[in-house]
Amino acid sequence: MTRSGIRIFAYIAIVLMLASVIPAVAFADSDEGLEEDDDGASGAEIQQRDRARANADENAPRAAEMNKIKTEQNLQARYAQAKKDFQDIKARNKDLDSEEAINATKEYLNSTIDWMIKNLDDKDLDDKDYIAALIAEKDEIAAASTRNELAGSARDIRAIWNDARKDKVVTSARAVNNKLNAVIKTSENMALRLQNEIDRLDENGEDVTGLQAMLDDYNAHINEAKQYQEQARNAYANGNGNDDITGNMNQAGQSIKDANDVLKKMLQALKQHREGLVVLTGEGTLEADGNGTAVISGNFSLDFNATDAMLVIKDMAGDASISTSDASYDSSNVDSGNSDDNNRAFVYHDLTGNVTINGTRLTIMLRGTDMDLVVEGKGTAMLSGDGTYIVNGVEEKAWATPDQDDDEDDEADDDTSDNEADDDASDNEADDDASDNEADDDASDDEAGDDEASGTET
Repeated sequence: MTRSGIRIFAYIAIVLMLASVIPAVAFADSDEGLEEDDDGASGAEIQQRDRARANADENAPRAAEMNKIKTEQNLQARYAQAKKDFQDIKARNKDLDSEEAINATKEYLNSTIDWMIKNLDDKDLDDKDYIAALIAEKDEIAAASTRNELAGSARDIRAIWNDARKDKVVTSARAVNNKLNAVIKTSENMALRLQNEIDRLDENGEDVTGLQAMLDDYNAHINEAKQYQEQARNAYANGNGNDDITGNMNQAGQSIKDANDVLKKMLQALKQHREGLVVLTGEGTLEADGNGTAVISGNFSLDFNATDAMLVIKDMAGDASISTSDASYDSSNVDSGNSDDNNRAFVYHDLTGNVTINGTRLTIMLRGTDMDLVVEGKGTAMLSGDGTYIVNGVEEKAWATPDQDDDEDDEADDDTSDNEADDDASDNEADDDASDNEADDDASDDEAGDDEASGTET
């Protein structure tokens, strides 16, 4: 199998993949007890005061958060009460021309402004301008004495808020759009690699009907995501409603998720066609011998003999049992004691002899000559080099043929997979941020609706 064929699984993984200080108190030696400081406080009073200060410093972050929550609750309660009072007065006086109605309308509009300001970010330059405009409207409300003047203020408030919401949605949509661009580009590159792999399997006489159907489905989902993305772009470019923008972005994200679901199925199907790849089901035994590299992951037991081998063991569960009593090696980080404490991989160099390993969440890489290994358990094994293997005593098969400079490629693939997996994690976080923003927008829609009602009613 060619190098790109062997590395296709790495690319699939990429796609599928952020003090309290106790004061020192001097006690008096005199028979009269604790000394007093310059301001007349006793040692006990100083100790009590310092403890209170230390406790205040320690509790400051929690107190600040509680104050923030309390302020928000007070704003909500004030807004709800002002709205209720306004509606009650309007029910009694539809003209809203009495002094009581004017005052109730002012309170309603002012509480609405305070709630809007709370939902804006005073550290954002655009939001600062909107906050300043809303604060200026308070002066207009205070100076108003008629229903018509207040109606004008209500319209101005509604216009400011709608502009602020639109900017917020467009900014969020652009950020999500940039993430979608990266994901779609990666997905399209993946589709090309998968198509090349399927074509090679077809040329080798393999039945690829199912794989081709899944790839067609995968491409359809990616194209669908691109269509929704373009519709979202047009929506915010043309100044369409916020619902149109976020709706299309959400649909694009769902199409990407659907594509990844297909990709996972393709991974499982491709495993059946790959040389040297063995899926361990927990039943039976894998027996292999040869020269090259074996990578085994899962919950398993391994017994092997090798000559001049390099052995790397990653024990994710911390329960691995490793016996090298019947082997010798030139060096190992196990001897230096730096593996047990910080969960680094165990590494043995120039190992010759018999080794047994057991564990529940292991990844083992063994590279050497005259390798003879027996594996039992669940997981996967990848055998690359010159050798043969047999599972459950049925049908002897050959190891995958490595390409030139394959060692360097493996290391590069590992680094690339880690970095791009982090990128995928960032994409997910961006989706979460977008979801948070959309949730804020939903809340803002309700508030804006109330504000529009106040503008109509006033």
